[in-house]
Amino acid sequence: MSDRLTTSVRVPEIDALRGLALFGILMVNVWFFADPGGPAGGPAGGPAGGQISDQAVRLLVATFFEGKFYLLFSLLFGYGFVVLRDSTTPHTVRVIGRRLAALGVLGVLHGLTLFYGDILVTYALAGTLLLATRTMTTRARWATAAAITAGVSLLIIGSALLVLAAGPAGSGAAALGPGTASDTPGEAFAANAGTYGAILPSVVLFQGPLALAAFHAGAALAERGVLRPHPPSRRVLVRVAVVALPPGLAVSALQAHLAQQGGEGLSLLATGLSVAASPLVTIGYAAAFLLLLRSRPGRALGRVMAGAGRISLSNYLGQSLMLCLVFTGYGFGLADQVPLPAVPVVVVGLYALQLGASHLVLARFGTGPVEAALRRFVRRTPAL
Repeated sequence: MSDRLTTSVRVPEIDALRGLALFGILMVNVWFFADPGGPAGGPAGGPAGGQISDQAVRLLVATFFEGKFYLLFSLLFGYGFVVLRDSTTPHTVRVIGRRLAALGVLGVLHGLTLFYGDILVTYALAGTLLLATRTMTTRARWATAAAITAGVSLLIIGSALLVLAAGPAGSGAAALGPGTASDTPGEAFAANAGTYGAILPSVVLFQGPLALAAFHAGAALAERGVLRPHPPSRRVLVRVAVVALPPGLAVSALQAHLAQQGGEGLSLLATGLSVAASPLVTIGYAAAFLLLLRSRPGRALGRVMAGAGRISLSNYLGQSLMLCLVFTGYGFGLADQVPLPAVPVVVVGLYALQLGASHLVLARFGTGPVEAALRRFVRRTPAL
């Protein structure tokens, strides 16, 4: 994912943005482990019930995190695709193809053993389509990204309206999470693998088009020279943040509220609104974060987060491993044991560990373990 040709062509802001995306992904994924009994495991799922503090945490996480940071990760994947495509490396198409194949294999292993919500298989499939359209013009990329996002959003919203018009619907059964019935490692594996096999087609069919849209948008940004070699001006970043964040977060708050009400129709409507609003929030977050990086505290924070972003593939898989060790039968088995308001605190602690570990690994080895293995597989040589 973040593995580039050489450190000399790295863009620090891109690495820092990847580090930010990793934090947001962890804040969303943790609920599938910490609260696997909740509907769909997600922070906003299920009817509004329980303690007010629990409802507030779910609402805030759904509003500010859900759907935004996987999208940022996907934008950066598309950005990195163009950097690799435009490199002087011989046989670039073959290299990218082997990377995608390796990601697919890693994704299957990750989904079966650690987290059924794996994104790597979807990335591999959508990335193959991106590779097939590598000569597409920048304007066509923008049009494709917009059309896919609008189409998916309208399709889901239309389906929701039909369900709501048909009458009340139940809230649906809770999804089996990796922490469910997992007092032992064997039970943890069985629960996760069973869920992965059941939901993989729907995950690919839903997330695949959205990932492809984000890939095209990220590729278009790279082709336009955004962040290469310099970030946009402060005025541009302020304008983007001011224009994108208020409406995007307003719709996201409505989406989170609807998702908490329960029922198939409202849940579908919330999903459709999330698809429409998340690109605005994601772009607004990126602009605001790039503004922060221009301050003295922001520069220090950016350097720390860039280390995690440089080895984002290792850290993405490492997050699932940490969550399994904390919440499932692979480790301490704390699923449904941690009060919901404390879950974000756990996330901050785990992410801090990742930041520290990333810098130790980079200082010692110069790259992450998964990135090193992927590089050897793709190049068939220990070094680039």
